[in-house]
Amino acid sequence: MKTSILRISNDILLGKKQDNISQYLLKNCLQIGEIISCVNTCENHPDHITNQINNLDSDFIIIIGENISSRNANIKKTLANILNDSVIKNEFAESTVKAYYQEANIPVLFDSENEFYLPSKAELLPVKSSPLQSFIVSNQTKTFVFIPGELDVAKYVFKTYLENIIKQNLTTKYKTTTIKTFGISEKDIYSILSDLIKNKYKILFLTYPNNLEVSIVIRYNENLEQAIVADVIYKVFERLNKYIYAEEEVSIVTRAVDLLSIGNKKLAVAETITGGNISASLIKQCETMSETLIESIVCSSYKSLISRLKVSPAIIEQYGTVSVETAYEMAAGLLESSNADIVLTTSGLIDYSENEREGKLCYIAVGNIDGIHVYKNTLFGTREQIIDSLTQTAFFYLIKNIKQNDLFFDKTTV
Repeated sequence: MKTSILRISNDILLGKKQDNISQYLLKNCLQIGEIISCVNTCENHPDHITNQINNLDSDFIIIIGENISSRNANIKKTLANILNDSVIKNEFAESTVKAYYQEANIPVLFDSENEFYLPSKAELLPVKSSPLQSFIVSNQTKTFVFIPGELDVAKYVFKTYLENIIKQNLTTKYKTTTIKTFGISEKDIYSILSDLIKNKYKILFLTYPNNLEVSIVIRYNENLEQAIVADVIYKVFERLNKYIYAEEEVSIVTRAVDLLSIGNKKLAVAETITGGNISASLIKQCETMSETLIESIVCSSYKSLISRLKVSPAIIEQYGTVSVETAYEMAAGLLESSNADIVLTTSGLIDYSENEREGKLCYIAVGNIDGIHVYKNTLFGTREQIIDSLTQTAFFYLIKNIKQNDLFFDKTTV
């Protein structure tokens, strides 16, 4: 089976919307052994859709539509025409959509009535958690799975239907191992692992970057001798150990939350340049974060540093608000006043200038009663990029602290 993904969205094509669904499907298909041969994007127009489908050299095509039913109606009609089929009302689809709205105790929205209609030869893949519906349809040469352009729906469809469909069509059974890294580029990963990547056992290495994080997915035949697989994975850990933060597909924020919860650690956070982004990220990832994050402070001025975190005015006057010394004082003051097990602070000028071509100087401090470590970072990019990158970096240092591993990068221990 040769699998392709076709994204149909004007917004994605124009860069107005980020495509998270394709990335999700790429990684999850690979984890069950299926490699996506290509990912194409086209305009939501009958001619463009038809040309793309006719030119795809695949027998299994995953079509990612939009999150608006009326726009998906055009895709369904075009697909039906390609299959010499017609779109008709599907009673199962109608009852599924109506049941969703009945459960929500609201009337069926007019636009959602488009979900009642499918190609006549299609089989509904019912989604109970959304009015947007999925389906599968085939002819003599190709199979199409339509997934609406909503990430939660795509995840449900994959786990409930698509994963089993793909597994049933795999001629070779594979297993995968996922390793998550931080602070190392794809290029450097491939350079360090070059001899492992060029192996005679057909062990496949693929990487998926997300800002400063990279997922390394290692795929291998399930019948391959386990000693060979174990040796390869051991060598990956040996060479990339200081960059690895997880041995599964998990975000750096989620892993930090997991470790805090497992260790029953209480965390306090004080932020300047990140402006509350660290705390917001934690709260988004954990519904019971109030039991772990006991205090969060955003210090937008030096007066706040002095009054709330007890940073010495003499330290600020001598070294400035963005310095190793001030970052240490922030962490020490927070540790003393919050009764937290671990403190995490960021220090950097909140004001941003596009002319700062040499990069934005920032400091991260993380520590406990055994010691506080301060890390110097110089970041580049837009204001938003710098905040996101520094937030990820702070979580990485936090994870390393909890695991009590040797910390790295440009480090100053006070």
